[in-house]
Parts: sequence; C-alpha cells; structure tokens
Amino acid sequence: VGKLVFLVDSKEYKAMRDAASDAEAKSILYLLLNSEPCPRCGMRVQRDGDSAGCPNVVCPACTSPFRCFAVSRKSLEDDRKPSAADRVQLCRLVSTAAGGAENVELDRKRVASEVGHEAAALQEAFDYISARAASFDAADLRRAFLDEHVPVSEKELDLIWNRYAPGCGDSVSFEDFAKQLRYEPLWSAERCSGTDRLLRAVLQAVLRQAAYDAKTEDAKALIPKGCPLPTLFGALDTLGKGYLVDTDFWSLLQEFQSSTSFDGVCTMVHEVQLRRKFAGATQPGRVSVREFGTMIFPAGSKEHRAACGAASDAEAKSALYLTQNSVQCPKCGLHAQRDTNSAGCPMVKCLKCLASFECQVVVTDRGSIRNGWSDEAGASRLSSSSRDQLHRLIATAAHSAGDLENDRIRLSQLLGYDATCLSDVFSFISQGRTSFTLADLRRAMCHLGLPASERELDLLWKRYAPLGEATAFFSDFVRQLKPLSQGRRVA
Repeated sequence: VGKLVFLVDSKEYKAMRDAASDAEAKSILYLLLNSEPCPRCGMRVQRDGDSAGCPNVVCPACTSPFRCFAVSRKSLEDDRKPSAADRVQLCRLVSTAAGGAENVELDRKRVASEVGHEAAALQEAFDYISARAASFDAADLRRAFLDEHVPVSEKELDLIWNRYAPGCGDSVSFEDFAKQLRYEPLWSAERCSGTDRLLRAVLQAVLRQAAYDAKTEDAKALIPKGCPLPTLFGALDTLGKGYLVDTDFWSLLQEFQSSTSFDGVCTMVHEVQLRRKFAGATQPGRVSVREFGTMIFPAGSKEHRAACGAASDAEAKSALYLTQNSVQCPKCGLHAQRDTNSAGCPMVKCLKCLASFECQVVVTDRGSIRNGWSDEAGASRLSSSSRDQLHRLIATAAHSAGDLENDRIRLSQLLGYDATCLSDVFSFISQGRTSFTLADLRRAMCHLGLPASERELDLLWKRYAPLGEATAFFSDFVRQLKPLSQGRRVA
C-alpha cells in the first residue's frame, strides 16, 4: 500500500520498497515522518515536546546542534482519522491505479496475441536493447528509443527504470525484462487448462446447489415452532435405535403416500453427512441427532449453530435444551430460566454478574408433556398435522438431494471431466492459491456472468465451509462436486 500511495522518487517510497517486512516498513516510516536527520552524521532525532522559542537540538551521537521541529508520538496510529475529503482523494488514486493496471494488462495481451509472438520474440527485443549482453542499463534503453525514433521524456525514462530495475539497480536482466511484458493472466479463463464450457458448467452446477439449498431452507419453515428436536427425532426413530436410517424416513413418506423415490431418500442421507464436518466420527448411512438437527433447523439459526458445534449427540441435546429453554444474560452470556411464572415482574438477576434482565422462560421437567410433544412415558407424540409438515420437509430435502446427485453425475460424464479439470476450476476461483474465500467465489460468478444473490452465496459458503471457516480448500470443493455413488446413471 505504501508503494501505491507514496511518490516514486520520495524517501517514503524507497523505504517501503526496501523494507523486508510490514513491521520494518512501519518502523522506518515512523522515523521518516516523526524525526529529522542530523545534517552532520545523519542520525534521526525528534523532540520530546514542542519547541518553546528554541527550535535547536543537540545530536546525541555527534553533539552537533541543528534545528528540529519533529515531536515524539507513540505510533503512526496516533494520527487523526481520515476525513471524507481524504477518502475521496484515496478513492481517486485507487481508481486511477486500477485503470492504469488494466490498460497495462491489455497491452500485454495485445503483444501476446500478435502473430508470431513467442518467448523468443522477447529475447530478441532484449538482445536488441542490451546489444546481446546479459543485461542493459539506462543508457542502453535511452539509445534504443532514439534508434527507433520513439519520443520519451526523462521523467518517463525514470519511471520505466523504476519498473524494470528491481530496487532501482544499475542494470536489468532478461528475467526482469520478461516479467514486465509476459502475459500471465491470474484472473481469466485462459489460465484454466479446461475449456470455457466445462468451467461454466461446473460453476452453474455450484449455483444450482445454492438454489436447491434455498428450497430446502424454505421448507424448514413448515416445522412447528417450539417443537423439541428429540420429539421430532423420536417420531422417526420408532424403534429407539438412537440414530436414523433411510427406511425410517421412507416409512414417514409412505404414510402420506409421497411420490419421493427411495433412491432420493438414500441420497438425502448421504447429502446430510456430506454437508457437515463434525468433531466426532459419523457412521455412513446413520443420521445422528445432531445431523438430524442440521436438517430441521434453518441455517444460521442459534439451534443450527448448536447442532453443528456439538461434539456428540448428548452435547447437542444439552446445547439445544439451553438454547430453547433459557435466556442468555446480555452482559456475561450465562443462560438463565425462571422456576415459576413471572407475576407482574419479568426481571431476573444473573447469578454470575448480578446484571438484571427480562426472562419469561420457566423451567419444567414436564415441559414437553405440557406442550403435547410427548406422553407420560417420554415417547414422541406429534399430531397428524405436525407429522405432515415433517414429511413435507423430508420430501423436499430428498428431491433436492436427488437433483444435486444428478447434476454431479452429468458433470462426471462431460468429456474430459476428471480431478484435473476440477483442479483447474478451483485454480480459476482461487486465482492460483491453495484456498478461496467468499469474495473469490462472488468474483468468479460475476466474471462468468452468472447471477447469484447474497443469500445464495451465503448458502454456498455454508456448504463449502460448513464450520464457518474463512476459506474453502480443494478437498472441500471436490467433496461437494464428485458423485456420491459412481454406479448411478441419470435417466
């Protein structure tokens, strides 16, 4: 940023260019801005207070007196915050720099697209400037412009030298020369070795994943408000196994004569486990309580976060009980609940920080019985309408999972589609890095003209970075795009 902001011939720019790290750059910049050099020995000096009629100081190294008005400050951050005018000027600078960089890149592309252009052409141009030497200096560059009758000012020559000579050295090697002229796009389809058709097909499949996820999220609104997760789980786990399998979901769907296929139900079970990275090991084909919770609760809700963050089913049940049957203290976050109904005074006092806040939640061991969610024996007791709402959610999730799997199979059947092609698409999104961020994904969609709403992008990020990480890696990318079962075929 310092090299972008400071003038090329300024001492601040030279300090930013030569610094080995950001910390060193900040230290040198602080000295340059808040001290003055001794005219005799060059040592940087600053005052510990404003000059009161006497601006002279004595250099502690050579005892030479000189005038100094620089006053000590704690750090660079002590400066005033940028005003609106400062931000406007910075915006203009960044806009100008971005426009210039784009034009330079277009020039590189034009040179690369010239007939007969190849690596040897750059070598020939370099040999012409350097007279076939291993490097050339500023005089050689000036002579080449004169020989070709290209008018160039001294300021332009200085700027060219600042670009081509690293650290403003005395000579330019072929590598330095070629680096400034070689067309190596970081953000374009040309960098991807796969075809543009494949690139677009993969990202369109990614976008359809967001559409299917949005449809499933909308169906979660059908679940009765306040219904405990164990009650919903028990409505499917009629044998008390402690986990759910595909036949448990299938039985509920058949109860309402759903048109959902059994293949879709099996795929849904795989999809649920594919979407989540739990701390404990999951058993393929068996949906645990916490995995079932991610199916039921809306993504981003506190219940969904509790289910995703739990290390075991017991921890998930405990966390969900606290989430649904207590109120957090706004000061320290401790969960609290009342032992009786509030009689005109809804305020309670936190046991930890003694802060007062409103709480209407009453503790009861028979809460589920009182609300009609379970019977005296603790067995699930969902009404017919509640079971129908649960069936609709499962049917929607199964249809979406089946469509997603069909998309994956179609991708796998594309000509040339393999792990290498997925690696190319991943490199396109991540711009050659080992991971990509949500901003990278948004930029990739915009670059290919694929419309994606913020909600769809958010749902995609929950799929590719399920634990809320800031980046998604290649392994996460591949897991979501390769077929779950290679033996299936699209009808």
